[in-house]
Amino acid sequence: MNVFNFLSDAIALFFMWLFVRAAIHKLQASNREYYKQLFADYGVTKPKLASALSYVLGALELIIAVALIFEATRTNASIIAALLLSIYLTGMAIQLIQGKRDINCGCSGPNSHIKVSWPLILRNAVLVPLVLICTLPTAGFASSLWFAVLMTGAFLILTYSCVENLIANAQKISILRTN
Repeated sequence: MNVFNFLSDAIALFFMWLFVRAAIHKLQASNREYYKQLFADYGVTKPKLASALSYVLGALELIIAVALIFEATRTNASIIAALLLSIYLTGMAIQLIQGKRDINCGCSGPNSHIKVSWPLILRNAVLVPLVLICTLPTAGFASSLWFAVLMTGAFLILTYSCVENLIANAQKISILRTN
């Protein structure tokens, strides 16, 4: 066992949390209108397609989350997760290049008001290679390691949450400065 095998488990735990969280947002019926509007902002103009896309992406994110748990499916799930994050990254970059800076990223559901921005693209650019570390073999099931894996996964979740809040606060401060 080396540090990369340990990190493979901890990072898989983090991405399991991330994708479950994202899937729940997309699959909740109460969020349906939010995602229809969000997909319209990104260029999906047909409401039925936007609604279907919300279900498909939510289901895919949930499948990725579950598949990351098991060693037999982790490699494929990691690659699909990297592709999905790359698609999200590309979608945001296209919006910014087109000058659309006032649309929600959709990253944290309807309660988040984080707009598409270069820091979000940088965040996803970090997440893509990070999820690929999960393609490495796991550390195994030694009980002494799993506590450390859980703590490292929790640390990654907290770090991600802090970065997300920093981006949100920077956007709020920017708005206050312009007013």
